[in-house]
Amino acid sequence: MVNAYETFPNLLSPIKIGGVMFRNRMFGAPISSAEVVYDGQPGIDAVMYHERKAMGGAAAIIYGEVDVDPYEFQEGRWPREITRMSNYNYPRLASAVTRQGAVAGAELCFAGIHARFYSSGSKRNDPAWGPVDTTLPNGLKVVAMTDDRICEVIDGFGKAALAAKQAGFDMVCLHGAHGFGLQQFMSPAMNTRTDRWGGNTENRCRFAVMAIEEIRKVCGRDYPVEIRISGSEIVKDGYGIEEGCRIAEQLDGIADIIHVSVGAIDRFNAESFSRTSLSMFYPQGGNVEYAAEIKKHVKKSLVGTVGGLSDPYFMEDILASGKADIVYLARGLVCDPDLPDKVRRGRPEEIRKCMRCLSCFAEGVTHGDLVCAINPEISREREVYYSLPEPVKKRVLVIGGGIAGMQAALTADRYGHDVILCEKSGELGGRILCERDVPFKKRLHEYILLQRALIAESDIDLRLNADVTPEYAETVRPDVIIAAVGSDPVTPDIPGVTGGNVHQAVDVFKKPSIAKGKTMIIGAGFVGTELAVYLKGEFGIDAEIVEMLGDISAGGNSTHKLAVYDVIGRKNIPIRFNTKAVEITSGGIRCRGPEGDVFYNADTVILAAGMRPLQEEAVKFNRCAEVFHMTGECRKAANILFATSTAYTAARYIGRLYA
Repeated sequence: MVNAYETFPNLLSPIKIGGVMFRNRMFGAPISSAEVVYDGQPGIDAVMYHERKAMGGAAAIIYGEVDVDPYEFQEGRWPREITRMSNYNYPRLASAVTRQGAVAGAELCFAGIHARFYSSGSKRNDPAWGPVDTTLPNGLKVVAMTDDRICEVIDGFGKAALAAKQAGFDMVCLHGAHGFGLQQFMSPAMNTRTDRWGGNTENRCRFAVMAIEEIRKVCGRDYPVEIRISGSEIVKDGYGIEEGCRIAEQLDGIADIIHVSVGAIDRFNAESFSRTSLSMFYPQGGNVEYAAEIKKHVKKSLVGTVGGLSDPYFMEDILASGKADIVYLARGLVCDPDLPDKVRRGRPEEIRKCMRCLSCFAEGVTHGDLVCAINPEISREREVYYSLPEPVKKRVLVIGGGIAGMQAALTADRYGHDVILCEKSGELGGRILCERDVPFKKRLHEYILLQRALIAESDIDLRLNADVTPEYAETVRPDVIIAAVGSDPVTPDIPGVTGGNVHQAVDVFKKPSIAKGKTMIIGAGFVGTELAVYLKGEFGIDAEIVEMLGDISAGGNSTHKLAVYDVIGRKNIPIRFNTKAVEITSGGIRCRGPEGDVFYNADTVILAAGMRPLQEEAVKFNRCAEVFHMTGECRKAANILFATSTAYTAARYIGRLYA
């Protein structure tokens, strides 16, 4: 046993990418499950397989090879299709991974010339699409993509990314390696076009760059986007690391992460495959050199490395020496999904290290399950789940007494743990208590009162008016810390936002008399729209809403959005969509909308521009206990369902995985 944070400070360092906090630098590499069911979605066993890996402490778990090409979509099991709304196992998988504390990601893939490898049914014998006309060694025809066809796939990347975001995936990865479609365009050996999609490196990378830009357009700048590239094509006729660096330079600052692997266009060439999925005949970290060289040329994006990694000392050295910013594990987490938690607990000697025997691949191809020669539990998650051991009693510190904190404390107490619940204010309930007097939120407040009563009747050590610091937490000597410190209202960067007539929505909910005269609300999420309904229904205050987007934000609940539209319509509350507030004065708001600049008179301006997760505040407690979880709004601003789900899951498994 070692001191984890002295021995592995870089591996265990959290990192914020875009608007998302990752709990460490050990990411699960995109890996597919052969368990795909009708209409191209993961089966429940695949959901549980990915959840099990998330339980082991990895920062991100990425579901692999989701198709983006609308031409390929058809009835049947293949290809994987996330844009079909009825494919509910995608949100189930994202939820399962997220509830276990990891970031759920989806790898978006355009197969290109390899599309027929996955095809069945009517399209099995159709020509595939690629950079140029060609015939593959197996006799299949490839047709050069037209400009319109390329743009159709770029649009497909955007639609698939948006569908992933709406399903609950908090990042996407574009597969631009291992011979897939984006690499086919990047590769000078394959791409001999002379138009804007071929020729020099900039043109050959245009497809990938425009795909990422389309994702940024539909998902927002804070949504993390990774691209996986081949730093070298390895084989004699493929490009080497010099061209790999030129490709990375084109993607620098475009993608948040450049994930460096290796691989040729011929995916199953023996040399290429044995380097992509590093075999036991190559030294540990045999592909790290490519990431290290690319990192010398990349100034803005983070760089990740992958390939047969499972030794935490070796991985720590990769990060400490500046060869990469992130390490990715694929088979390492199949062999031991608890590897990251064993690093965190200072027990590297307990890690079951991958032999790189490739049994997982062989069994996945022939029998459909990514099993492991030395881990008999992997891909048998369902039977393991239903035989969970009784929990070993732990000392649990829950920081924050809002929705998530109360649920975490009650769940941990239910399973016999010694629980301390600290809340910095004088009452439980959190920031949402501001809505306690809202008539249509009556049941919510009753729920909060019920949770309070259950806590009062339990063995939970409740400490109100306790402003917890890391020093305080260490005096408690917890085995487990669950941070549920919540979020703060966003104050948008608008001139005049600090004026005396400007108030946060949470303050107006608490004290509606603040709203005087003509009232304008900035933001048409549920907070802003429900506040407008409350003010008009209870106090006769006519509020008008300006929203920079074109719709009410669903907040993860599209059906409630319908209900909000209904009540907004019945109460004749105007919403100015596609209208951005650019200045606030004592007399109102100057906005920029579809018809240019317009000034809305207002005596009171209310901010309902969203919530900022207190991620940095939560991460302060990361090193204060052997096991650490972030739950609810401090992970991401979401809703009550997210708060209770993440809190319940964090507490449910305490003491069950480790003695």
